Amino acid sequence: MQGEPCHISAQRKAIQLAHGRVSYLEWPADGPVVLLCHGITSSAVTLWRLGADLAADGWRVIAVDLPGHGQSDLSPAHDMDTIAGIVGDLIQALAITDLAMVGHSWGGATTLALISGQHPARAAVRRAVLLDPLVRQEAAVAPSLLPQFTIGVGQPPTETLPRLRELNPDWHPCDYYWKTQALAECRYEQVAGLFLMPEDWTLVPRIARVQIPVLILLAEPAYTIIPPAIQDELRATAPADLVQMVTIPGTNHNMLRGPGYEPTFQALRQFLG
Repeated sequence: MQGEPCHISAQRKAIQLAHGRVSYLEWPADGPVVLLCHGITSSAVTLWRLGADLAADGWRVIAVDLPGHGQSDLSPAHDMDTIAGIVGDLIQALAITDLAMVGHSWGGATTLALISGQHPARAAVRRAVLLDPLVRQEAAVAPSLLPQFTIGVGQPPTETLPRLRELNPDWHPCDYYWKTQALAECRYEQVAGLFLMPEDWTLVPRIARVQIPVLILLAEPAYTIIPPAIQDELRATAPADLVQMVTIPGTNHNMLRGPGYEPTFQALRQFLG
């Protein structure tokens, strides 16, 4: 992606799946594969720093544009198993048989849904990192959150950049750049589909189904999207020999941006090996 003010040393690729087009960035390497899943209203490009750092460690990094984000088509439905199924289809289409996954927020929910679900690609995932993952949603509450999460969606970077800078004064300049690009490409329908699902849903009980090592990294207590009671439920439900939960000091929910990036990266890097 030459010519960008914040250059990403990755190749833009796309593949046609049963539901539509899926776009992704790839940092090619001969090492093991790690698949990155971003949060709602972000995209593969917002994982510019994590992708480059993992590639420098020798990983073949694939950062996917989740449905309705970046250059990927909308999903046919909005439940987490549908989103996870699209990622699973991508894994199979690329003939990846051994990989790690890292997912943030909505991408963390996608990752957890895949590794605890029925898609055949589940067998290819050897370990996973969930960054402050979205693990449940209440239908009575979620719609009230939609307006704040759709601010800037579909708008040009010139309109969204001032607000991002005001709210996040400690971000890296390229965090601003790529988040504004992601917002411009994001489709409102996909975001609304998440927040307007008609029923409560939870992935918490499904943590009991995981059969691989999983690291859950939480933001500081004041900023994590997982309330203490749900954290306790996760700990009580998860296989103790497989699942670790760790709070990263100095982080908010955007754990891959700002000063929280480095401790977050070091924790997931140590876990991935």
